Amino acid sequence: MYVLDGQQGRGIGTALMAALVERARAAGMHVMIAGIESGNAASIALHERLGFVEVGRMPQVGAKFGRWLDLSMLQLVLDDRPSPDPAA
Repeated sequence: MYVLDGQQGRGIGTALMAALVERARAAGMHVMIAGIESGNAASIALHERLGFVEVGRMPQVGAKFGRWLDLSMLQLVLDDRPSPDPAA
């Protein structure tokens, strides 16, 4: 998800992500994941405000402008089910 330059910092990203989280919960999803370029502090902070936590980092998996980029993996657990079986 990207918010246009000049529109950032107005709560648009937070509102969109919160809506996605609620839709995932309503659909019965257990976990959401986000893959974010590790240097994108604003996006990582947005996700962390919504409860995502970093669970991994993949170094040098991308390249842009002549430099290697790392990918941070973040996760949000959406429910507290003890198992994937709804009958359990």
